[in-house]
Amino acid sequence: MINFEKVIGSSHDDLNEISDWKALHRLSMALLKAETVEKKLERILRTVLEFHQTQYGVVSFFDTVTGALVVKSSIGLSQEVISGLTGIKPGQGCCGLAFAERHRVIVEDFESNEQLAEFRSWASKHSLRAVYSTPFYDADGHALGVISVYFDKPHTPTLREIEVTDICATTVALILDRDRSEMALRRERDRRDEVLHGMAEGLCIVDHNFNVLEMNAAAIRIINRPFHELCGKNHWTLWPEGENSELGQRYHKAMAERIPVHLEKKWKDPDGKIYWFEISAYPIDEGLALFFRDITERKRVEEELRNSEKRFKQLNESAFKVVWRTDAEGVLIDGRDAWSRYTGHEGDPNHRWYEAVHPEERGKTRERWNAILASGQASQFTFKVLRHDGNYRYLTTRAVPCKNSDGNVKEWIGTCEDVTEAVLREEELRLANQRKDQFLAVLSHELRNPLSATRMAAQLLGKPPVDAARVTHISEVIQRQVGHMSRLVEDLIDVSRVSLGLVALEKQRIDLHSVIQNAVEQVTPMMTAKAHVFKTYLPPYPCNVFGDRTRLVQVVCNLLSNAARYTPDNGNINLTLSAEGGYFLLKVVDNGIGIEPAMISELFDFFVQAKRSTDRKNGGLGLGLALVKSLVEFHGGTVNAISDGTDLGSTFIVKLPRATEEKDG
Repeated sequence: MINFEKVIGSSHDDLNEISDWKALHRLSMALLKAETVEKKLERILRTVLEFHQTQYGVVSFFDTVTGALVVKSSIGLSQEVISGLTGIKPGQGCCGLAFAERHRVIVEDFESNEQLAEFRSWASKHSLRAVYSTPFYDADGHALGVISVYFDKPHTPTLREIEVTDICATTVALILDRDRSEMALRRERDRRDEVLHGMAEGLCIVDHNFNVLEMNAAAIRIINRPFHELCGKNHWTLWPEGENSELGQRYHKAMAERIPVHLEKKWKDPDGKIYWFEISAYPIDEGLALFFRDITERKRVEEELRNSEKRFKQLNESAFKVVWRTDAEGVLIDGRDAWSRYTGHEGDPNHRWYEAVHPEERGKTRERWNAILASGQASQFTFKVLRHDGNYRYLTTRAVPCKNSDGNVKEWIGTCEDVTEAVLREEELRLANQRKDQFLAVLSHELRNPLSATRMAAQLLGKPPVDAARVTHISEVIQRQVGHMSRLVEDLIDVSRVSLGLVALEKQRIDLHSVIQNAVEQVTPMMTAKAHVFKTYLPPYPCNVFGDRTRLVQVVCNLLSNAARYTPDNGNINLTLSAEGGYFLLKVVDNGIGIEPAMISELFDFFVQAKRSTDRKNGGLGLGLALVKSLVEFHGGTVNAISDGTDLGSTFIVKLPRATEEKDG
């Protein structure tokens, strides 16, 4: 026999469930359309009240500044009630108790509830008889606030009402997490724009078809055209003369092969004025990042320098320059004494002049000289010679043939000049240019990765459905990338300040024990993640120096981070502090991958990153140790590195002067 009452009850429950899901679906659609957090909160609260068939409710957030709950959204309650509910401390009232105890608090009737008897008169005054408050939490389980539903008559919430309220409370938490993530993303975008638009170099980003996507302020200033005339236009439509030039070929090569390219380009503006630009193109996900810098002034200075060097050469103003003369077979006639004085070799240089040449160049130098004699043509070459003081120097010899009426060489005349300083300067310029190119390439790489990850996270945040796991994951991605970008920007700002001499030290008497403690606290998570065994050996007495606490913490933190970065998992890192005369010695020792001996001398230079691994998984711009050196020297100290080689660990030693009574006074 059919139990119609049971069937009807079951059908009624099913209809209620369908109705609930429809209502929640309408809420989801409304939340997608709502533009502000306030509108979303109001829509959620209205849905909760509709389920409870009541007109009164509030959403309160916990304010960490005041330490109290603050009403962020309300429906049906007077301003007097809202004011009374703003400022409720954890543990006070129904909402404060729910927040403090982290569980739902139900007051079925204020008239009979003894736990909150002190609020009975307040409830009666405002015609409120029942309330229940449900706390909501962030992804880490921290309480954020409370949803409170009020009734004008006694009420016991049903399981259906409780479940719907829980769903809505979770949705509020998700909205707050998303809002915080979006705020972090906006801050990251603002910081990115600040970096890009603060650069002296012009930056233009083009897509894979060379359409202009973005330009910074420097690029717009250099190009001298408003951005709205350039955005979305094809690069070769804007500058058609460049596509078939060397510039166009290099750009297409960079785009096709995904490699960076560099060149210097001369450009004439419509008024006929000549400009020079240093241009670098780096492949990025969107297409290419084109960096360009006006080097017209540098070119002018270089031209003046070349002219100045030419005048000096003409005036014969050099460390060593001698005019020599030989016969047709190359036998020296004039210049013997000058050569002997310079090299320290006595006797006839015709027979032993090559003995002063560097052993590695001796055979090649003789071959060049014999080739010149055989050619009968003017020529020059540079070779390395041992000077009388035991140092090798670079000499450039220039030979011009003197011929008779038959066209045969009768003798040779020429000069021999010490060009060591010029060769070394040229090598320094080459290395500096190489470091600059490497730094730009590294900077492009380090900027591209966090920007790409942040962009992807922003896109994902805009796509439904919104769920806690997804928001948590995206928030973690953004926080990681924001942290990475922040560290890059802070390093670049520090480099700029150091380079311009703008570092202001707030010096005071400081115990190095506290400096080390602060630095260790910052680096401990990094060491813990790699299971490093970290030990400190500190003396039992104060180790006072006169310095800037923040900058000294930065020094120790950079050294410990460097050790952790290049020490494999389960490795050992030790920090030792000791006194030596008028100084304190701070040593950081690790058993990591060590340093190549050839890199020791350059390790503390700006933009130099030692080749301590076969890939770039450790990242960084090569600024940390250079900043350490500068900051230590600002404190009157020194820093050195010691390593026996690859896989043999490293030791960094900072030497700081003790604080004196005179400095304290």
